[in-house]
Amino acid sequence: MSKDTDVKDPYASLKGAQSLMRALDILDQVINGPVKSADLARNLDLTRSTTHRLAQALRARDYLAITPDGYSLGPKLLQLGSMAQEQTDYVRVARPHLEALSAETGYCVFLGKREGDWSRHLDRVTGRQRLRVATAPGDRRLIVETGIGKALLLDQSEDSLTKLFQAEKPDASAKKLKEWLDAMRENKARGVVLHESEAGDFVRSVAAPVRNDKGNIVVAISIAGAAAYLTDKVLDELAAPVKAAAASIGASLGYRASTSD
Repeated sequence: MSKDTDVKDPYASLKGAQSLMRALDILDQVINGPVKSADLARNLDLTRSTTHRLAQALRARDYLAITPDGYSLGPKLLQLGSMAQEQTDYVRVARPHLEALSAETGYCVFLGKREGDWSRHLDRVTGRQRLRVATAPGDRRLIVETGIGKALLLDQSEDSLTKLFQAEKPDASAKKLKEWLDAMRENKARGVVLHESEAGDFVRSVAAPVRNDKGNIVVAISIAGAAAYLTDKVLDELAAPVKAAAASIGASLGYRASTSD
């Protein structure tokens, strides 16, 4: 055999892959908060020496940090998470789900996000109805006036909702404010917004929020159509598929729903 022949350990790549997977397992363990080294070893069925070696290697690269309560996510992972969120293309992620929802129901499906006190429509998939909603990507409306806007507000406190409504509709009566807040409570309880336009265009919609890996509402989706199509019965029937589509998009963004959701 030539002295230049590269003789490799046939188990080296396997050992490397196993170490990598174990390191990733450690990161999974600390996602929800600090974990003691002994608990990591027990949870992952590793020896303490192996756990210490892997954790120290991750710490050296800033993927883990040491706290009084054990190992936690390090600054490198926090930085990567922030960059991933900034670079997320919500239209690209959501588009297949919007198309599937439109194909299933036949209605126009919209994607929107919050911009201050406004809701901005980002994307639309046209349905099969003869009477179609004129709203197009790029259009924006006062956030308290749209189904998507209300879905984007479902995590807001009642005090914040009150201030927002009064700022956007300073001439509205106390009765109007109460009716809007009552409707928002119902929307929050069901996790889906049932909306009827106040613009006199006879448009109704069903909207649901989309959450990211931190559980924050980042965008919302809606089915919208003419009131002649979206009767009360139809709105109720569409609530489940809209909520399911929003959950699917959220799962693509890393959201893990709790058992209470």
